[in-house]
Amino acid sequence: MQLTNSLRGSNLLAILVGVQLLISGTIAVAQTEKVLYSFQGGNDGTNPSTGLVADAAGNLYGTTTEGGNAGYGVVYELSPSQGGGWTQTVIHSFRGADGAAPAAGLIFDHVGNLYGSTSTGGKYHVGTVFQLTPSGGGWTETVLHSFTDKDGSHPLAGLIFDQAGNLYGTTLFGGASHGGVVFQLKLSGGAWKETVLYSFTGRNDGIDPEASLIIDQNGVLYGTTMGGNVFNLTPPAQRHTKWTFKSLYNLGIGPDGGPLSPGTLLFGKNGVLYGTQKFGNGPANAGAVFQLTPPAGHGGWTATTIYRFNGGGDGLYPYAGVIADAAGNLYGTTAGDGQTYLGTVYKLTPPQQGGNWTKTTLYAFTGGQDGSGPYAPLIIGQGGGLYSTTTAGGSDSHGTVFEIVP
Repeated sequence: MQLTNSLRGSNLLAILVGVQLLISGTIAVAQTEKVLYSFQGGNDGTNPSTGLVADAAGNLYGTTTEGGNAGYGVVYELSPSQGGGWTQTVIHSFRGADGAAPAAGLIFDHVGNLYGSTSTGGKYHVGTVFQLTPSGGGWTETVLHSFTDKDGSHPLAGLIFDQAGNLYGTTLFGGASHGGVVFQLKLSGGAWKETVLYSFTGRNDGIDPEASLIIDQNGVLYGTTMGGNVFNLTPPAQRHTKWTFKSLYNLGIGPDGGPLSPGTLLFGKNGVLYGTQKFGNGPANAGAVFQLTPPAGHGGWTATTIYRFNGGGDGLYPYAGVIADAAGNLYGTTAGDGQTYLGTVYKLTPPQQGGNWTKTTLYAFTGGQDGSGPYAPLIIGQGGGLYSTTTAGGSDSHGTVFEIVP
């Protein structure tokens, strides 16, 4: 399924940025990849491009934008078995009226309900927010909100919770200026009410947010827009006042006019933000991982590229944001290239006593049964394994769920 809106005439494969480069060494380390499930392309879903979430028992949950009983995508569960294999169960197939084409991953609340969004479908055909509640051995879906376009349309990003249990997300389009919105869903009187916290105008504030938000301990939201703007939204100090929008850094527009399209941000130590630039940055136009450092005094934020991908065996197009382990190492995926031009899993090790970050290729996909095209972020499992999905490859060429074994 495809979105009906035009992407502002921009080519997402032509994105450049001009921030300072730090050239790091590249190390290739062969690690074991294990395919947990290969999609068959039918009722079980097909070509997953979103990440995973795990419950306390080690079950994995994700979405596919297509497949299922009606072809509108599914929510699935993968459960480990005692024999070492995994069993896939479709816990919901979208029908269109309740949403279609879920383009983002899922989150859990504290009682085990799952929440997510669909990029199309719903009452007004421009997307929904839904909840899945475990019930009698199955799952019950509830549509919490159907977007109208005026309050946002086509959400591509995952949801987040604040400490009070409110949900937050972004939509790619819609809103007062048709440039996308940041929205809140708040449970009140047994029903969820949507509030648009900010509508993007496409001027100095950016346009078309497609990445997920992150939230700090003070409830401040941070995000990015397709045009390369990094922003935050601060909650009001008093009731009945508006959230405060602030542009923290504008990564700029490439010389071809293409947007930068940064991925989901990650909090680091001392207020640092990490993110990925999906395209551009250097002769290979292969993308980069960047760091944003908050101002020390009255200045602005500082952008530094901590690694620039070079194509070839190095990797290409880091669509997903990075995650971190307890030691501060960053992990991510590139959707293309690698030794076989089909994607990689990489690690970035922080510098010791100054110097540069060191990049290690943990796995390069072959496009066969091991999968190809990992567009989604990674998660770290209880045993230290890295888990995610590929959009293609596998035994039936419809994508996989995989683990990189430590």
